[in-house]
Amino acid sequence: MLVKQSFKQLIPLRKIILAGMLIIASTSIAEAVVVNYTLDDIFTKGEQPLTGEFQWDYNEGDFENGTGTFSELFIPGYGSYISGLNITFDIGKSIEFSLAANLHNAGVDVTLFLVAPLTPTLGSSIDLSRSKWAVDGGFNAGDSSGLFESGSIIVSAVPVPTTVWLFGSGILGLIGVSRRKKNK
Repeated sequence: MLVKQSFKQLIPLRKIILAGMLIIASTSIAEAVVVNYTLDDIFTKGEQPLTGEFQWDYNEGDFENGTGTFSELFIPGYGSYISGLNITFDIGKSIEFSLAANLHNAGVDVTLFLVAPLTPTLGSSIDLSRSKWAVDGGFNAGDSSGLFESGSIIVSAVPVPTTVWLFGSGILGLIGVSRRKKNK
C-alpha cells in the first residue's frame, strides 16, 4: 500500500518535470527563420521597373546577421540573370547589386538605400535622393544610369517561429492529459 501511494505521488512530479523540459527545450533552440521581401513599385526616372523577391534567413533573435538570397530579380537594361551578380546586403542600410563589365556582359551597379532598417515584420521605403542605378550597355548597347522615382521593399510573408507551435502543442497535450485524468 505504501509503495502504491508513493508511485501515485511521482506521476504528477514526472508530468511537471516533462513539461518543464519541453518548455526549456522549445525556448533554447535557435530556430532558423525565413522572411520574404518584395521590391515594390521601384521605378527609374524613365519609368522602367526594378522588380524582384528575396528571402532573408536568420536565427531567431539574430536578424542582423542573417543572409539574403534573391529568387527573382529584373534590372532595367540588364535583365534577370542573377547568378553573375555580386549582391551585398546591409539589412539595416542598403542592398547593392554589382557586376564588372567585360566583353560578354553589361556592367551593373545598383544601390538601394533604405529609409529605415528592414525587420522581420516591416519593410522600408527606399531613399530616393541616394538610391541609384547604372548599367553599362556592353559591346553593342549604350550606357544608362539615374536615380529612382519611387519604391519600397515590403514583407511578403511573416513566419510564425516553430517554437510557438511546439510550445502550443505542449500546452494542448497537458490540457488533454488533465481532462483525461478528470474523466477517470
